Amino acid sequence: MVRTVLLLFCMLWIVLSLNRQAVAQHLDIEVWGQGNALFAGYCRIAGILGCDLDGLTDALHLPANTLPIEAATGKLIFPADFQDLPGGSFKTKNPGFQSIQNALLPNELISYRALGKLRYWNPISAAWEDAPPGVQIRLFGGLEASTEMRDDYDKCAGQLICFSNGSFGIDGSTVFSGDGIHGSAELVVDITNTNGILHSHLSFFLEDQHGEIGGPEGAYLIELQLLSNARFFASEPVLIMFNAGLDKQQFATAMIALTGEPGNVKPLPQYPMPVSISGDVDLDSDVDRIDVALILLAAQDNEPLQPKNAAFDVDQDGAITRNDAHLAKSLCTLRLCNIPVEAPATALNVSAIYDHLTGILNLNDIQTGDQNYRAQLQMQSDGFLALIAWQLDKPRYAIPAKYDTTTGILEIPSVFINGHNFQATLRNIGNSIFQLEHIQAIDGIFD
Repeated sequence: MVRTVLLLFCMLWIVLSLNRQAVAQHLDIEVWGQGNALFAGYCRIAGILGCDLDGLTDALHLPANTLPIEAATGKLIFPADFQDLPGGSFKTKNPGFQSIQNALLPNELISYRALGKLRYWNPISAAWEDAPPGVQIRLFGGLEASTEMRDDYDKCAGQLICFSNGSFGIDGSTVFSGDGIHGSAELVVDITNTNGILHSHLSFFLEDQHGEIGGPEGAYLIELQLLSNARFFASEPVLIMFNAGLDKQQFATAMIALTGEPGNVKPLPQYPMPVSISGDVDLDSDVDRIDVALILLAAQDNEPLQPKNAAFDVDQDGAITRNDAHLAKSLCTLRLCNIPVEAPATALNVSAIYDHLTGILNLNDIQTGDQNYRAQLQMQSDGFLALIAWQLDKPRYAIPAKYDTTTGILEIPSVFINGHNFQATLRNIGNSIFQLEHIQAIDGIFD
């Protein structure tokens, strides 16, 4: 009798778990860089959890052709559920942040910046409103500077924030409430590896003002954008919509209140997406024996070629065969194959980059007195540049450019130009025009 009860209990737990997992589908935020700009969009890596936009739309019971995009602003909406199985009723680690190989630079720091205020879908009034007093969402796990942070700038390749192995700073938190942002508004999500790969999940908590877990049933909406220590332009802001106890139909109603009716939905924004390396079918940034085994298994099962398994067709002959496995084996980069080497220094490691094709000088960190800025200058003619954009920022590099407001002198210790480094001095001659006074080739950042 006891064994029968235990068996029934286990079966019930499995059924409940499967049901909760089905509800807890989500969309991860995919991050990539293009030139001096950072982008954030829906994850579109076939077969990866958190990347199935079509499946999520079906699971949420949204009408056909409904995309999770806020109609009023065009901002992408990333649904998540506080009731996902690992987190309990008021905690989730979704959505995550991820990128694929070469989508970002090696050792690039990706941060988030919290925006706006916490919005709440009231199931009683069926309307979006500011979250009620005493209710908040805490985003925990972002990184603040640590006392164990490296201070050897050579080892940090010129970056201001650089963590030693096994030390990634101190976990911080950001609080979204109905009256705005509290705590740390900007924290580091993670650091990419030497292949530019990012995959990180932070923790979201629904709680009261005393930090006690829990909150009213409904849906919640927060806003943030992503930024990089290597790029001037942050991503466009995105929205994260959390389900807190609503059924699928109620959650769909709250979503449609943001997206509008299906006929009014704008098409999904199209951004250029980087691709992973050939043969990397499990998308872990390398080609190894696991990739070879997966391709062999697909070939053995005569698996038909589909968009979701297109990477298995390594030789691109329109079919998955043993030849694809043999070709992947020849491309093997890890695990009993080639040992990866540390990525070389990149333009990421300097605070100033000049694009000779566009004539734009990006100054990613300028120190002026006790303030730091980012700025862009456009080449006007030989030796003269015009200031076209600037913004207040926080310190990001170990060796920033320095501007003296009294003398008008802008000293750039290292500017990256077409694969080489230079020291440069510019003078403000008025009307936002700077004249190049001195430039000298150097071997590296610390000369």
